[in-house]
Amino acid sequence: MNDPKPGRESGGEDGFTLVEVLVAFAIAALGILLALQIAGEATLGLRRVAALRIEADEAEGVCLRRIADGALAPATVAGRFSNGRPWTLTVSDSRPALPAHGGPPLWRIRLTRGGPDGATLYTTLVPGKPDA
Repeated sequence: MNDPKPGRESGGEDGFTLVEVLVAFAIAALGILLALQIAGEATLGLRRVAALRIEADEAEGVCLRRIADGALAPATVAGRFSNGRPWTLTVSDSRPALPAHGGPPLWRIRLTRGGPDGATLYTTLVPGKPDA
């Protein structure tokens, strides 16, 4: 004769009920949805970082081209990045802000996103030739 296992009623079946299976699937589906949402947000964040890196590289290139063009003078120039966003390049003499106002010019080259008051993307100081 077949004796039932201890602690079980005779005639019981092993396995999960339909409700238990549905709850398990629901929990698994929620986990997958959360993972997809996190992956999507991470992808968007990486795209934003890549776009900012490209802007920063272009900003540095604009400033270096301006330096390479020759003698610097106070000026403001506007342009657009490859993605269409506007930039403004400002060249100014930093001597008035220094304790010793004399000496050769110290050019401050600053490139901002948008107008002159926009976020600074690149800035540098370049010594000028002594005044004659």
